Amino acid sequence: MSKRIVAACFAVLSLVAGVAVSVMPTATAAPAGCPKIYVLAIPGTWANGASPGIMAEITSGLGADTKVSFVGYDATAFPWERAIYGKSKAQAVANTKGLALSMLRRCPGTRIALTGYSQGADAAGDVASEIGTGRAEIRPGQVAGVVLISDPRRSRKDNLVGPPVRGEGSGGPRLDGMGWVLPRAFTICEPKDIYCNVPRDWYLTRIVGYLAETSNPTPSQILQYQAEAGAIVAELLTLGGPGKIVGELSNKRAREQIISFDNFLQSGAHGSYRTFQVKPGVTAVQWAHQFLAGLA
Repeated sequence: MSKRIVAACFAVLSLVAGVAVSVMPTATAAPAGCPKIYVLAIPGTWANGASPGIMAEITSGLGADTKVSFVGYDATAFPWERAIYGKSKAQAVANTKGLALSMLRRCPGTRIALTGYSQGADAAGDVASEIGTGRAEIRPGQVAGVVLISDPRRSRKDNLVGPPVRGEGSGGPRLDGMGWVLPRAFTICEPKDIYCNVPRDWYLTRIVGYLAETSNPTPSQILQYQAEAGAIVAELLTLGGPGKIVGELSNKRAREQIISFDNFLQSGAHGSYRTFQVKPGVTAVQWAHQFLAGLA
């Protein structure tokens, strides 16, 4: 090979190498203050950011790589308060998604974690379901984990932490489930807590729970609400036709469920998650804290 050809080959190789170097992407540092994990914690009814209840214990001391925000919303339930349940929960859903998107736009590498208690779990679960089934701007892969405590829309298909329960949430399950988020989503329910474990044959209680959910409902959940209503009616008709519906609404049947619900309220089961053990020596609050702390 002549010296001229060799020189030409070196020149071409040098040119190619120079082009390759010029097109290689340069690493860009994440914006200052971007956490690895951004935990959005939604308190229950009548709680707030200043007094978030068990959410404070669950999210305290999660580490330097984790940032926590308590989601503010009306957190009310009755018409004489600031907002009825459905409107209050819809506000929590919207605020949660807004905070998550704001963080992800500034810090694309940050991953989101969701947790909530009671009405807060209801909202957090709806957000997780929207993300997991592709109905939100947030991608499923951007969700690091989900922990729901006393979720009124708990499904038997959800990943339950703790002893088994036979019922489902009082507001009816999310019929589309958690989708791609399911492997990283966990739910905790004290068996005596009717909000997350109403017997399937307590149709009157389920109807009341359904009506609470659909009072000024979250628009993205409309089809699921309709499906749950259809499921309740279909079960009643299958079990005994129209007569079963009449019997379920009778004074005797209604009185039985009212008494049982009153006993549940007096039992304190809904507020027992600081002491309720999901496994020997580990309370629900401790398990949720350990799970979130391990995400970073």
